[in-house]
Amino acid sequence: MAAHTKQTDASDESKPKDSIAESIDRRTLLQGLGGAATVGLAGCGGLGGGGDGGSSGASSEDLGERVSTIQMEYWSDYGGFTTTQEQMAPTISEGIESLGMEVEVVPKDLGTQTGQQANDENRDNNISFTWWVPASDRLDPQELLNNMRLDWAGANGKSNTSNYVDCEYTRLLIEQTEADSEDERTEGLNETIAYMSEDCAIDNLCPVANIGAWRTDMVDVEGIGNAGLARSNAEWLFKSELTEGDELIVGIDPIATETTNWMTHTASMPEAMWQHMIHSPVHKYDEDFEVVELLGSVDVVSGEEVVVELFDDAVFTNGDPVTAQDVKFTFEQVLRGGDAGAYPGAAPVPYDEIEVVDDQTVRFLFSEPYIPFAETSLMRWGILHQETFEEAGAIENPGDATFEMPIASSGPLEVTSIEQGQRVVTEPHDGHPEYEVAQPVTFEAYRNEESMINALQAGEAHVAVEISPPNASRVNDEIEDAEAEFTGTHTAYNLQYICHTAPGKFTEFRKAIGASINREQLVNTAFDGRVDPDMFPTYISENHPRFPPEDMLYEHPDPSGDVEAARSMLEDEGWGWDGDDNLHYPPDADLEPLWPEGEVPSAEDFPCIDELDLDP
Repeated sequence: MAAHTKQTDASDESKPKDSIAESIDRRTLLQGLGGAATVGLAGCGGLGGGGDGGSSGASSEDLGERVSTIQMEYWSDYGGFTTTQEQMAPTISEGIESLGMEVEVVPKDLGTQTGQQANDENRDNNISFTWWVPASDRLDPQELLNNMRLDWAGANGKSNTSNYVDCEYTRLLIEQTEADSEDERTEGLNETIAYMSEDCAIDNLCPVANIGAWRTDMVDVEGIGNAGLARSNAEWLFKSELTEGDELIVGIDPIATETTNWMTHTASMPEAMWQHMIHSPVHKYDEDFEVVELLGSVDVVSGEEVVVELFDDAVFTNGDPVTAQDVKFTFEQVLRGGDAGAYPGAAPVPYDEIEVVDDQTVRFLFSEPYIPFAETSLMRWGILHQETFEEAGAIENPGDATFEMPIASSGPLEVTSIEQGQRVVTEPHDGHPEYEVAQPVTFEAYRNEESMINALQAGEAHVAVEISPPNASRVNDEIEDAEAEFTGTHTAYNLQYICHTAPGKFTEFRKAIGASINREQLVNTAFDGRVDPDMFPTYISENHPRFPPEDMLYEHPDPSGDVEAARSMLEDEGWGWDGDDNLHYPPDADLEPLWPEGEVPSAEDFPCIDELDLDP
């Protein structure tokens, strides 16, 4: 059998040479990949010769084109999460190989990978192995589900990086946002997720785990709760206090330190640090997912109207009051940056008008009901200081703005300096209505996770966030006066199938891949069995409070993988195997992409674009 796995480094050439992807024990990874190939080879023996698992040995006249090597990309520059992905990759590869395909595992830095997929610039990739930061605003899954809508696919810079295009899914998605009541919306959300699940448009592997560590002899850590020790949960930073020293050092990956123009960040953890630790949204969820009012109160008058009333004592770090005009400016700037392609995280919000009633009151008005707004966009974006953005040139050119220090921010920390690629230095702001940080905080960048853990061991860092399970074990087993905390979350590790090109355009292919993966082995390898496999292709994890009833969802057959069932799914749709057990398409399969490279889906091919008034 010809199946085997290759590890190819296609990361950006500018990536630091000592990045996580290069600093882990490559021999361990390659041994794992080699083991996967060996298991795949052994598994194919019992499935050949026309046995129950498939039609190996079919004549060439009965077979279509051979399926090319499957390329699977993952993010190579994301600290402990990258380490975890590299531990999972061999198990995923093993499943794919058992179906008669070769696999090439390609590490890429996050900015390059997501940028290429958002602009449809890399049709060599077949699967993006990704995960989603468990930010509190994702307790409403709207943002994630938006990533699969038809008008965000194609070469348009939007975030449908799977290039999944389905009129019925997009119709369901839009309809649930326009529901007249929360009960009606919940029903619509369940139907939307169930439809995507049945189509296996994106696959789940297991929940994302927020894992962090701290020096118990140097800092009292509070505020971890259900959200974990990660930058997606700002509460621990605000509620923890040093017992030794006068400056809290938090170890992070370098991404958040690489630019002063923080709105341009592609990665969600750096974005969360800037939006929720340095800035504050009007309100958000705390560590136990309870709503906390930070800058003001929020009144959801109806699906068409949301009113924000700012607190009298809400001020920026430079002493200026936070005004209704600043709130309006924030959402207008997010829209400007999104339209310019400069702010990757900017999703359009369908408000009709933002009305400044007085200095402290602002009304968001919608021509159609949009229930998700108060718990998604309004919780996500920290309120911006309009004058600071004007002086930085961010109005005319959002992507190339340059911010002077100190940066006026709406949160409990003021950025006093940024040493690019090294650190972000902050001082407490005592004028915040809700939080009072006990000490200065420096976010110290480490080029790889091992360096961060070494700094923690040496007492040079007090907290290390977003670490991998092996390093959590190292902390608990080897470092005196240190502790690691493990928290399963509401988002998931996913396989984002590229759905506009073969083979990912075929539903049976996606379902077969999902069925073949041994998720039990995967979670035991990467998490020491401390999370459960996710068996439903739903984007969000089974821990999510809005997870639909299981009987509405498509479920993979076996958490340990079921290669026989996976091969039967393919064979039932006309796929087959040659004498070397290489997988072939059905003879009559249409292998053409759904639209030409460099373009977007057209109304001619997808009439719902006009029917739903979409703008790809």
